[in-house]
Amino acid sequence: MPVEIEVRGTIVPDGDKWIYDYFEQPCTTAADIRNKIRSANGDVLEVSVNSPGGDIFVASEIYTALKDYNNVKIKVTGLAASAASVIAMAGYCEMSPTAQMMVHNVWTRQSGDYRDMDSASDSLKKANRSIANAYCVKSGMSMEAALKLMDETTWMTAHDARALGLVDKVLFNVDDEEGFYQNQLFNSVLKENAKAMYAAIPRLSPSVIAKMRESRGNAPEKNENQENKLKALVDQNLESAKAYLNYLKLKGDVKND
Repeated sequence: MPVEIEVRGTIVPDGDKWIYDYFEQPCTTAADIRNKIRSANGDVLEVSVNSPGGDIFVASEIYTALKDYNNVKIKVTGLAASAASVIAMAGYCEMSPTAQMMVHNVWTRQSGDYRDMDSASDSLKKANRSIANAYCVKSGMSMEAALKLMDETTWMTAHDARALGLVDKVLFNVDDEEGFYQNQLFNSVLKENAKAMYAAIPRLSPSVIAKMRESRGNAPEKNENQENKLKALVDQNLESAKAYLNYLKLKGDVKND
């Protein structure tokens, strides 16, 4: 039986999942995917992708895990942008005719003098080439072609992605662009709408995440104290229940089997 995996919301490190859960924001972690893979036992993985992207190293871990599993079918249902587009490269990929894919250069934040900036720039260029490998392996395109797509922050319809070899099939047998994508104005409007919606997607800023981590402070100790208090309360109630049960037995209202 196929095992369904959903890549939804921002792709984040395992340790940040609780923050997104706190704000009721969808997210995907590598642990989520690893747990699903372990439960698959060789069955096909059906991966549904609708994500604006996120942490590129987490996406790389997910891509590698899916690629290594091999028996994977991927379906882009809404958006496969940024790091999420890398995950979409991990297996046979179908894409909804109403979905969008976006590839761009790796982003980071850096402070310091010119040496720090030069170092950050070099690191980003190396990261770009690493990520571009996923597009090259999937499509057979050259590294130069992949990097050009990333440099231009390329938005793609399903047919655009299929033409480049980044997806294998457009869903619902919409294989002919005539009558659906031949109108270049429609195609352009669809991409512009996707850009606007992408910009409007709510994201937790690094400063919010940092504050949440800081506020958590000694959370493990606090959680342990809470667990101890809860255990003590349960034990207390259990003793009270046992005492009441013994009282009923003495009265003869309860008989042992």
